[in-house]
Amino acid sequence: MFVTKDCTAILLTDIDAEIDQLLLPNHSRVADAARYHLSAGGSRVRARLGIEAAAALNLSPQASLACAIAPELLHNASLVHDDLQDDDAMRRGKPSVWSRFGKDIAISTGDLLISAAYMAISKHPHPALALRAMHDAVSLTINGQTQDCRSTQPTPETYVNIAANKSGPLLALPIRLALIAAQAPGQETVVNAGRALAVAYQTLDDITDRNDDLAKGSTNICLSLEALGHSPVSAQIIATARAHAALVSARKDATALPHGVGLPFLTLANRLENQLKDVPDAA
Repeated sequence: MFVTKDCTAILLTDIDAEIDQLLLPNHSRVADAARYHLSAGGSRVRARLGIEAAAALNLSPQASLACAIAPELLHNASLVHDDLQDDDAMRRGKPSVWSRFGKDIAISTGDLLISAAYMAISKHPHPALALRAMHDAVSLTINGQTQDCRSTQPTPETYVNIAANKSGPLLALPIRLALIAAQAPGQETVVNAGRALAVAYQTLDDITDRNDDLAKGSTNICLSLEALGHSPVSAQIIATARAHAALVSARKDATALPHGVGLPFLTLANRLENQLKDVPDAA
């Protein structure tokens, strides 16, 4: 039986090595750009979720890697494309892929990472079911991104749906894949938990990035509330309360998942809760 903490420490290293192997056969500027993007860091949240969920379900190392790597690659593909769509020149303190390599290379880099994700999922114990879950997550993410790009400052209610669609599916996907591998129930519950966590996640980012988003004209929950007449201070208070409510919902669903597989979501919810407490009040 895996011990989650030890398994995570070992397999996070394995994940980077496996991803490099997936990209290795492609000796091209696009593969170089993909490695450049991945080398910038990131917390590997989705990979960790997959590893820890797989450990809770006693999955094999091969299944664990599939559950962790595929969502992580899809997430990073979405970041490369998102930076291009939003004209964001920096990512994780370094020039984003499009600003370093050009827009054509950035499009192809995102595509390569998506393709590598589907290659990774081929090692899943139930690849057909896993592929359906991946397509479901990708299509919902695309829908959320499209809504985001087409919106200026949506209503707070519309904003919640955008945030849930844009980030929720890929947060839920690692645990969905682990449940599928173990033939365990809970797909709808984990999707709901992922959506709630995404709302809290995005709200935290929006509170922190309020001034930058105002300058760029980006979608932001605080600005949406301000457009309704709230002051910046009041908007932050309301947004924070909504994020806390989303975390309550996420915890409820995570606790309902079988075999303790929701524990990684609970850990993430606690981390977001602490980060919300540390955000300075609006001036």
